[in-house]
Amino acid sequence: MFRILFIVALGAGLFLVIAWQLGLLDQTSVTNPKNVGQIGAIEVADPTTLGKDLYTADPYPTIVPPTRGQSNPIPVVGTMNAIEMEEVPSPVPGRVLFIGDQVSDSAVLAAGSTPFLAEPYSSTPPIYGGRSSYTKFYRRYYEGQTAHHGQMLAMIDPSEALGYVVDKIEKIGVAEVEAVAAAAAAKEGHDRYIREKILFDQKAGNAEALGGAKLTKIKLESEHITKQGAVRLANNEKDLAAIRLRQHELRAFLPYKHFTIKSIVRQTGAFVQQQNPTVLVVQNLERLMAEAMIEEPDYLRLQSRKQITATIEPTIIEGSQNEMFGHRGEIHSVAVARDFHIVSASEDKSVCVFRPMDRAPLRMYVHPDPMRVVVCTPKAAERNLAIAGCAKGNLYVWDLDNQDKQKAKPAVKHGDDVAITSLAISQNGKLLASGAHDGSIKLWKIENTLTPLYSFIPAHGVAQGHEDAVTSLHFTPQCRLVSSSRDKSVRVWHLKEKGAFADGEPVHDRQGNVGDLGVSPDGRWMLFDKDRTLWLMSVEERKLVHTVSMAAGATPFDALAKFSPDGSLMLTAGVAEGRLQLWRAPEGNEHGFEVRQFAPRDKQTVSCAAFSPDAGKGGTNSFAVSASGSIVYLWNIPTVAEVGSQRIPDVPLTLRTHSLDHATKMSRIGFEVPNPVSDRYPNGRFEVGRPVTIVIE
Repeated sequence: MFRILFIVALGAGLFLVIAWQLGLLDQTSVTNPKNVGQIGAIEVADPTTLGKDLYTADPYPTIVPPTRGQSNPIPVVGTMNAIEMEEVPSPVPGRVLFIGDQVSDSAVLAAGSTPFLAEPYSSTPPIYGGRSSYTKFYRRYYEGQTAHHGQMLAMIDPSEALGYVVDKIEKIGVAEVEAVAAAAAAKEGHDRYIREKILFDQKAGNAEALGGAKLTKIKLESEHITKQGAVRLANNEKDLAAIRLRQHELRAFLPYKHFTIKSIVRQTGAFVQQQNPTVLVVQNLERLMAEAMIEEPDYLRLQSRKQITATIEPTIIEGSQNEMFGHRGEIHSVAVARDFHIVSASEDKSVCVFRPMDRAPLRMYVHPDPMRVVVCTPKAAERNLAIAGCAKGNLYVWDLDNQDKQKAKPAVKHGDDVAITSLAISQNGKLLASGAHDGSIKLWKIENTLTPLYSFIPAHGVAQGHEDAVTSLHFTPQCRLVSSSRDKSVRVWHLKEKGAFADGEPVHDRQGNVGDLGVSPDGRWMLFDKDRTLWLMSVEERKLVHTVSMAAGATPFDALAKFSPDGSLMLTAGVAEGRLQLWRAPEGNEHGFEVRQFAPRDKQTVSCAAFSPDAGKGGTNSFAVSASGSIVYLWNIPTVAEVGSQRIPDVPLTLRTHSLDHATKMSRIGFEVPNPVSDRYPNGRFEVGRPVTIVIE
């Protein structure tokens, strides 16, 4: 038996050797005349056999590259500092009664004291002026608050000065009574003189009586004049006492329209002495200085230029408009539906649906597996759907217009036990692309349920796919699908009816960790991350056209970089303390710049974000959402007009000081900047102490 097996094995070996020598092993066992490409023994479908475009393809938009012939701009992060400061002293010694702005006595009489008994108002202890006591109501001030010209900033205890005023008022009353009596006496003296004069003229009186009446008249008139002078003197003394009383009310001397309280030197209850009278320090807000330290090579570049200007870009930090709770685990994905409901998918195996200004979910769907990604159909879609993928490869579909009738049942599978890591819906809402942890991509029709179209495999035209998890997918109007992966590549696929093929070479060697890389809605740009820089590359040719860069020393881009629905804005994450950044996308000769920083309450890493369909249009539906940990945050998105008026261009250099510290090799520069006031920024768009980006052209 052993001999027979040996002979069979030997014969098989000889056959393989002969077949190899004859070249028979180079041929595949399955042939197909329509297939012209091969990967080893796997045949790749010819693109010409894949049918027509999957949907009508729009032409690529025209790209206008930068044409300005100049050196690269120098962006630096600086600080907005005050140019003018004023120490507000007390002209009189005494104890600080309060730091704040007094409520007028007339307002208290009109409204009563009740409205001024709660924050931000307070009342003083009784102030005694003579035998009466008074209570003052005031609005407290703290360091960093803004005040306006003419507002009271503090009050020194005015008890003694108030007593003087009361005393002078009483003296005025006495003097006025005496003046009235003197006026009556003067009139009577005048009338008596007239009577005596008539009698004398009629030969009925004598000269002695007439002379006495005249003397009395002159004396009483003089006393009247004296009493009138006493009234004026009493009023003058009262005015002087009132001036002395007003010296207890501290106000800024310089005519600033707006200023901020930099520091409070003497708090309530402290005693102010004449040798050290300063109570507060205020800073002018009308003109500020944008100051920064620049590297030695950049300073040397500026030395040779006669005129140096910069564009000043304020760093505007905003808090969230709302925080939404309901998840118990980390949120992996958020999306905004066409009716502006917010949908979130979490590691806690649930999908939640929120209304924008609610705190708790409107609906919650619980699943057997962790949920990794969710998307919603756009405004152009026929149905208002949410589609989510889980860690086990299941895809779920909900009709958001009929939520009460839904149950969390899987519609289809992308693959067995393969986590779905990305989803995308086409602009018309009829197609879905799904990407998975193993690098696979599949296309689906969105009908009453999900109908599979094809997978990105050789049999459907894809010679080579991603080698690691697919982290983002985007349809473009040009019938393309752009995918990015943890294999550090971005690929563009031309979509056909029966398959897809690579449209050009993939872009490799990403250096960042941005998983969710955006593509502009018009199909012009795809983002590519390079540490602290985002490249805007043309989807059509994969050429670098624009960059958006973090300033030196800033945190690299991380987690996500997405375009707004109109493509004019970009939302990124990676700033310290879990912040997001909103950018104006570069266009032509205009470089991109930071519009907002969004600061969540919990300083956790941002995991995902999404724009609403009306982001940038203004109104209550102009928002974006993000998730950090188990909380969903809602952020206000400014309008195009607000973004366009944010920067201040062509600001001349006003301060240039070479550093004496040769170890740091840094130089100090400054640009004096007007700080205009608007309805949105009643205290000016810049704030003292806030960071600012200085772009030196």
